[in-house]
Parts: sequence; structure tokens; C-alpha cells
Amino acid sequence: MHAILPRCSLSWARGTFFVYRFPVRRISKQTSCVMTSRQSAQRRASTTAEDSTLDLDEILLACLECLAEDEEGGNPQRVWELLPARFQNDAAAGDRSGRFVLVEMVKMSMAIAVQNECPRWLDDYFDTFPEWFSAESAPFDLVMEEIQLRRECGQTPEHAHYRNRFPHLESVLKPLFDSSGDQHASIAKTPRRGTPTELAVGAVVDDFEIIQKLGEGAFAHVYLARQNSMSRLVALKVANDTGDEPQALAQFDHPNIVRVFDQRQVAVRDDEAAGRLSELYLLYMQFHPGGTLADVVRLARSVPLVQRDGDIHLRAVDQALLESAQVVPDRSTTRAWLVGCEWPKVVAWVGLQLADSLHTAHEAGVLHRDVKPANVLLTAEGLPQLADFNVSMAGTAGRAGAASSLGGSVGYMAPEHLDAMSITRDGRPEDVGEAADLYSLAVLLWELWQGKRPFDCSHETHSWTELLEEQHAARKREFLVPDRLDTPSERVLESVLRSALSVNPGDRPENGAAMSGSLRLAMHPEAARLFDPKPGSWMHVLGKVSPWWLSVVSILLPNIAAGFINYFYNHSEIMPAEMRASLDEFAIWVNSVAFPLGVGLIVGYTRASARALKATRQGESVGEDELNSMLRLGYRAASIGGTCWLIAGLVYPLLLKARFDEFTDGQAVHFFISLLICGGVAMVYPLFALNVVATCVHYPKMIRQTMRDPNFERHSQQMIGDSESFLLIAAVIPLMGAALMVFSEGQTKEYLLIAIIAGMIGLLGAFASYRIIVRTWAVLSEVLSNETTATPR
Repeated sequence: MHAILPRCSLSWARGTFFVYRFPVRRISKQTSCVMTSRQSAQRRASTTAEDSTLDLDEILLACLECLAEDEEGGNPQRVWELLPARFQNDAAAGDRSGRFVLVEMVKMSMAIAVQNECPRWLDDYFDTFPEWFSAESAPFDLVMEEIQLRRECGQTPEHAHYRNRFPHLESVLKPLFDSSGDQHASIAKTPRRGTPTELAVGAVVDDFEIIQKLGEGAFAHVYLARQNSMSRLVALKVANDTGDEPQALAQFDHPNIVRVFDQRQVAVRDDEAAGRLSELYLLYMQFHPGGTLADVVRLARSVPLVQRDGDIHLRAVDQALLESAQVVPDRSTTRAWLVGCEWPKVVAWVGLQLADSLHTAHEAGVLHRDVKPANVLLTAEGLPQLADFNVSMAGTAGRAGAASSLGGSVGYMAPEHLDAMSITRDGRPEDVGEAADLYSLAVLLWELWQGKRPFDCSHETHSWTELLEEQHAARKREFLVPDRLDTPSERVLESVLRSALSVNPGDRPENGAAMSGSLRLAMHPEAARLFDPKPGSWMHVLGKVSPWWLSVVSILLPNIAAGFINYFYNHSEIMPAEMRASLDEFAIWVNSVAFPLGVGLIVGYTRASARALKATRQGESVGEDELNSMLRLGYRAASIGGTCWLIAGLVYPLLLKARFDEFTDGQAVHFFISLLICGGVAMVYPLFALNVVATCVHYPKMIRQTMRDPNFERHSQQMIGDSESFLLIAAVIPLMGAALMVFSEGQTKEYLLIAIIAGMIGLLGAFASYRIIVRTWAVLSEVLSNETTATPR
């Protein structure tokens, strides 16, 4: 069964519907009484097609508010009179561009008529607007609105009646009448939210003194008020119903989620003559005077991309502070950082904080479902604060519960959200989950970055159903080609946004924390090169090589080379001719045990790392055990090799001493030290080679999906600590070789000299590798550290 649209008002702007619940709008001083007059609606309706979507959004909002405040709003003729002249002229010219606006006004007009207990149905409007509507061409939106309103009036609409009146809609009408009573009940139980009573400046309501009106939507007004009992300024939202928003927001204590203090229900007298009382819901929260992100988008759109920087963000905030008579902070590290900051970094900075706030909400089981610029408030310092949760609890019981909580702004909706809103698609409301919020956030950030959304929605549509289909199709088309600055930060930003805008929810970031971590990379281009290495770079090339080959080259080759050097040195420098045959025999037995044992252990450890890397390539996240196995591979390989060489250094002299009485203690010590030197070389090369690869190649790849490592500090300390210890070993090896050469009684010292040279090369390589490892983990800490925040908040 298809999803049922929730009872709410719909609006349009440039081919994009909104579902208004409690939109908070900042209103400029220049617009006087906040777009509630017909003159304001007419003025906005005169805008051209090139006007911003945010301005065009307000056209319909103004029309709906104008209609809602009109005493004759339920009269079809009055709807036409309130329709902006621009659209009336379009009708006369045969243009249907105003059809969306008129459809929404008709729906609200019917709702007003029902509330005034003088219901009017579609036939009255067909008679008034014959050139726009008829029973043969009525959009499904209007028909469903009438069905819902009839049910709310206690009537029982008949399927046969609507089938005969609107035969062209039978395919989508039939499911409405064949569905279970649950969905109908969900519609009927959804409270109708009318425009609340206007509160005058200076009025005192409960504990609040109204100072200034900040904005309004179709169902709520927002005021700047003083809470007298606490002597503090608050943002006071006044509505006829608050829904679940207070309970959802009050549980959060996050720096980027607006703080809700409490809610109250009061009775106010809205008609002195009649003495009528109205119940109002007061929701009071933190007051953030910096406006909304929509102000920043609007201002950024007017500036070429090459000229945009953090000053744009601050200018929008400062203008909002001026309008609300608030002062600009004198000292702020955040504002200081924003001054002149690259625009892609500013966008990423906003995004990572909002993604983190969504992650917090999602972990609490709360979905937002209406992420858009107008719902992101800004503090005086410019910090984003997510507000206006179109509250839906994740896992809402039953399909009806999920359907009743759906809402949002269609221009920012994910494909699965559009499916759930559509009558013609088999979408399920419960499929609109955390990934949909991240998709909406990606649209918001793209719009902030580019000044426009990524979709081409220029195709003309004539109804809500057609619009949803067009929006859904636009999600699958190629994105609009963005303007680019071609900076490392911008490349990372675009990559993250494109990933979050994937049609398939499974291809998007795993959660808000992963998206936040990925966006943090745009703040640190050097770290970004680790997670997304440039094609052709050594990190990119090594990332393509099998970990098995890396292990073979890094572990076996140094050990084999050291074994040959040690064997020939012992033959020529230590062993008399009569003992060499026994040394060959012992070497066969020792190596036949040591090499298979060492190789077996290394294969076991490498297999765990190889499995983890394979899972990473398949898009799966890896656990702490797999991650630790990969990071410790170099240490374990060096430890296993070193242990085998140490045991061999003890076994060979003991066996030779047992077989040959003439084998002196000095020769035994000489033999032992020679094995230690070659064993040290065989340990140092593998450890630093594998640690560099693990740090620069494998570790970033394995955590790329989540961009989170709860044990980052421990991993960093382990890798750097291991490298420091083996750097000391690398420094001791040449010294031991030089000492052995000086005190050795033999005359043939070429092999010992080769070992010393190898040790010196190993020392230089170890030192260079150590610097790479330390520097790389320092870069990684900027985006992964759990102890400090790398970006200003």
C-alpha cells in the first residue's frame, strides 16, 4: 500500500515543494510587518525566474499566510483576489506557471472553510477557476485534500463517487479506499495547526515579555522574549500545537543542536469583544541572533565563487545581529578563523558540525527529516545550530505512525523520502532513516558551496504527484556541473558530497560521524592526501599491491639476505675448515625448523590483515581486532624474526661446543654477536617498511568508511613507541659490527663490513621512516584525535 501524505500545508518554489510544519523565518526590517499583507505577496510575486529559490519560497509562504489571516479565506472568489497579479496575468496569457500556488491556496481555503464550519468542496473552486481546474484535469493533491477534509468533518467519502467524478485518478484513488483503517486514522488524528494568535511587542504572556518578532511560518510565530524569572533572553515559539519537538530536542546537550529549555501551555484572550480564549503552546529555547544558514546562502549566491570566503558567513551573521540589535563579539577564535578562510573549508566546517549533531540525534533514535538552510540557526560567533526537527522517532510503531511523522522540504529530500511521500510509488515511510538526513545535509552543503542545489529540476510539472516524480528523476540524472576552484579542500568536499548524494542509501556514509570525519578532511588537505592519495603517488601504488607481496618483500627478503651474509661470514671468519661441514649440517636442521615456524606465524598474522583490507575494499567496516592486527604486523614480524635469530645465536654455539672441544668460548661469543648483528638488520628493515605502509596506506584505507578510531591515541603511541625502540636497535647494530671488526682475530672481514654497511643503510632508512611515521600520525591526529578538536567550534 502506498504512503499517505500527512496533513500539512504544501508550498512551492521554482519547482520545489516544501512541507511546512514550524518553519522559522528571519524577516528583515525592510519588509515591515513580515510579509502578511497582500502588497508584500504581490511584490514578491513580481520576481523573475532568475530570483533565488529562497526568495521564491517566500512567495507562496506569503500567499498562504495572507489567505490564512483573511476572514473570507474560505471563499473561492477571495482566493482569486489574493492570488498575486503576476499569476493572474499568466492565466490570462494561457501560462500555467502559477498553478502550483493556486493549488496550495485552494487546499488551504478548503481547510479554512471546514474550520469555519461552512465547508466548500472542489466543485465550488472548479466553477470559480474553470480555466485552471476541472474534474477531468484535477490534480490528485486536491482530490485527496477533499477526501481528508471530509473525513475530518465526520463524513465517509464513497469510492464510487470519486471514481465517477475523477476517472483519470482511479489508479491512485483506489488504494486510498482499499487501505486499512490505520492509515485513515493516522490522517484524522493528525492535529490541524492553524495560525496562532499574534502577540504584540511589549505584551506579557506567562513568564515572557515580547521584545521583537523574529519570524513566522504558516503555523507558528517566533519572538525574541525576555524570561522574567530567569532574567534571560530566549527565542519563544508560539503555536497552537508543538507536536513532539520539545521532547525530542530537550534530551540533547550538543553544541550544534539548539537547546530547548522547556514548554508551557497557556490560555490567551484573542478576541476581546467575544471574550474567546485560545490555548497556545510556548516553546522557549536558546536565542541565537545570528540568523539562519539561509541568509548565508542568499548572500553567497550574490558573490562569485572565486570571491567567496569566510567573510561572507560573518557578513550574514553581522547583518542578523544588527537587525536584532545585538552586539558583535569582540573576541572570538571562531570568528578570527573564519576571516578570509577558503570557502570550501567554511562549507566543510559547517557540514562536519551538522553531521556530528545528526549523529547524536540518530543515536538517540531521533530523525530530523527536514534538514535545510532555514532550519540551521547561527550564533553570534557563526556556529551552526540545528533546529526545527520535523520530529520522527526512528522505528516509529507501525506504518501509520511513520506516515504521520513524514514531512520535510522536497528540494532537499532523499530519493527514498520522495518515494514515501509519493502516491504512485511503493515507498515506505519507515525506509526514511538516518541516511535520508545525511542526504539532505549533502544537498544543503552543495547549495551553500555552489549557491544552488545539485539537481536540474527545470522540467515543468503541474501537480504535486508530477513534481515528486520529476524530483525523483532529477536525483538519478547527472548533477549540474559545479563551479570549481580546484583546491585540495574543494576536491575532498565534492567527493564527500557526491558520496552522500548516492541514490542508494547503502552507498552513503555509514553514519553522521563518518560524514563528519570525511568533511574534516577538507579542513586538512595534507590529511586528505592520506585518505585519498593522488593517482600515481607511492601511497596509491602501494595501496594496489597485495599485502601478501608486501609481507614477502618486507620480511622474507631481509631475513634471507641476512642469513646468507651471516653464513658466509661464519664460514670464512670464525669456523676452521674441519668444523664447516658440521656447521652446514646444523644450519640445515636449524633453518628447517626456524624458517617454517617464522613463516607460519607471519602468514597467520598477514592473513588477518589481508582479510581486513579485503573487507575494506568491499565497503565493510573493520573491527578493533583487525585494525590492531594490521598495525602490529611490522612489530610482530620483527619480533618473530628477532626471536628466531636470537635462538639460533644460542643454539649454533652450543651445538658446536658440544661436538668440538676445540671450539673456544671466544669463537662462541663471536658467533653469537655475528648472528645478533645480522638478526638486527633482519628485524629493522621489516618493521619500518611495514610500519610505514601500515601508517600511510593501510590504516587510512581501513578507517576511511567510518573516519572514527576510538583507540586512535593508543594506536598512535604504539606505532611511534615501536619505531623509537627499533630505531635504537638500528643505531646499536653498526656499533656492534664495528666493535666486532676491531676485536676480531680473523683476517677476512669483507662480509662483516657488508653487514656494517647494511646496518648503516638500515639506520638511515629507519630514521627516515621514523620521521615519516611520526609526521603522519601527527597529521592523522588532526582529523582522528579523540582528545582535541582540530577545528574551531
